[in-house]
Amino acid sequence: MKKVTLLLVLAMTGLCLKAQNIKLPEPQREGGESILKTIAIRQSDRSFKDGDISLNDLSTILWAGFGYSHGEKRTAPTAMNRQDITLYVFMEKGIYLYNAKENTLELIKKGDYRKDTDRPNGFAGKVTNIAIVSDLEKFDVEKDHHRAFTFAAMSAAYVSENMYLAADGMKKNLGTVTRYAAHQEKEVAEILDLGKYQRILLFQTIGYKK
Repeated sequence: MKKVTLLLVLAMTGLCLKAQNIKLPEPQREGGESILKTIAIRQSDRSFKDGDISLNDLSTILWAGFGYSHGEKRTAPTAMNRQDITLYVFMEKGIYLYNAKENTLELIKKGDYRKDTDRPNGFAGKVTNIAIVSDLEKFDVEKDHHRAFTFAAMSAAYVSENMYLAADGMKKNLGTVTRYAAHQEKEVAEILDLGKYQRILLFQTIGYKK
């Protein structure tokens, strides 16, 4: 009887979490500035209005960062096409995993953990933050740690730059900045319950400019 009850509780918990997942709107794939103009105006911003960006804008940012462009092709390259990157989105209501295939945000943990991605008294604690995570095991990290970490950093940089270009090119008053994750990596990795070889390379902070 206890076993049946436990299974029912687990099933109900799974259904509850699934109900709190977010289906994202279709990303914007056209319009905005030209790619060359966007490169010319690209910049980092550190002054944002409080609050998460809209789901419409978030969908486009995530798709540009590491979505699917055509067929099984991704919007950003990865070293040796290992597709080692996972994106975790920190919002006021919770932490979500970006499922690019389904264009959904899967709830990982309820609650506002945005400040945990930033230093005390930092500027990123009240806006949307994306953790760019690489699975170093896909690069045979046990055999060559330096090589694996270099490849992971390459992948993360491509994804981050795509999000920069999307934010600056959409004409939505969006601002973004990439932040070094090492200062908060241990604490945030515990919050996300990351695996042994999953490393947070960067945080991408995105908000509406003041």
